Amino acid sequence: MSHPLEKKEFLSRGECATYLAHLGYPISVGRLNNLASNNNAGGGPPFHRVRWSRVYYKRTDVEEWMRSQTERIA
Repeated sequence: MSHPLEKKEFLSRGECATYLAHLGYPISVGRLNNLASNNNAGGGPPFHRVRWSRVYYKRTDVEEWMRSQTERIA
C-alpha cells in the first residue's frame, strides 16, 4: 500500500519514525534521537543537519538502514 511519505525525498525525524512504522519497523522519535547521538558508532539511519537546528533523513537512506537492521531467519 502506498504511503504519502514515499513521495518525499527528505523526512523530518517525526516523519522518519512514521515512515519506518509504515514499513514494519516501529521506532519512536525519542529512539531516533538517541540513535542520532550515537550515529558515529553506527547507531541510526544517516541524517543531514541544516544549521545545527533541523535534522532531515533521506528516504532512500532510511530504507537502506532498515534493511541493514533486518535479519532473515530460516
